[in-house]
Amino acid sequence: MEKDISYEEFTSFVETFYLQSLKELKEMDEIDMDERCCDDEREGLEINTQENVMGNVNMIIEDIDKSKIDKIFK
Repeated sequence: MEKDISYEEFTSFVETFYLQSLKELKEMDEIDMDERCCDDEREGLEINTQENVMGNVNMIIEDIDKSKIDKIFK
């Protein structure tokens, strides 16, 4: 089977997207730091970023044209 994207390319993309998203969320969180009860929000930011990335992946999968999926099963 010919692949359009290798596993290595996929993992590199996911890593880059996750780190970019984490950085953006951290920067937004720093703006709101005055409203926080504590300074260490790393775990919360990591969890939120993971949830955001997985939510994006789920939406992309749900939006795949069903005809593309049907072609695989023909």
